[in-house]
Amino acid sequence: MNDMLSELMQALANDSDILAIQRTGGLKSYSRYENLSGNSTSITITPTGPPEQTAMSSNDSLAKHFVYQVSIEAIDRLTVKKLQNTVENILKTKGFFQMNGGLDEYFSDTKRYVDARFYEGNSNLYENY
Repeated sequence: MNDMLSELMQALANDSDILAIQRTGGLKSYSRYENLSGNSTSITITPTGPPEQTAMSSNDSLAKHFVYQVSIEAIDRLTVKKLQNTVENILKTKGFFQMNGGLDEYFSDTKRYVDARFYEGNSNLYENY
């Protein structure tokens, strides 16, 4: 069985800037690493729900539909924007596109900028996810 989240995480880690973030513990799924220092940049990928059946044929699903939230946090606003652009371009190569909604804010409590966006995509036909 394939795992789309692992595939996306690996695709992101192939980028040198994101690999550097991963090496500090800043690339994570589901939630930001709790022990990561407040001034460290982080990228968190969270599924918004389980994969959904799509491409129906003869009472069977031929593919899966995925929706992920990608949240980037950093103390520098332009770092967040640059990384979201990189993430968007990488996810496009995997067939994922940005959806409406998200978050673009500065949180004074954490002193970090946060840019969170939703991306959706489908598996290829006949792949087991």
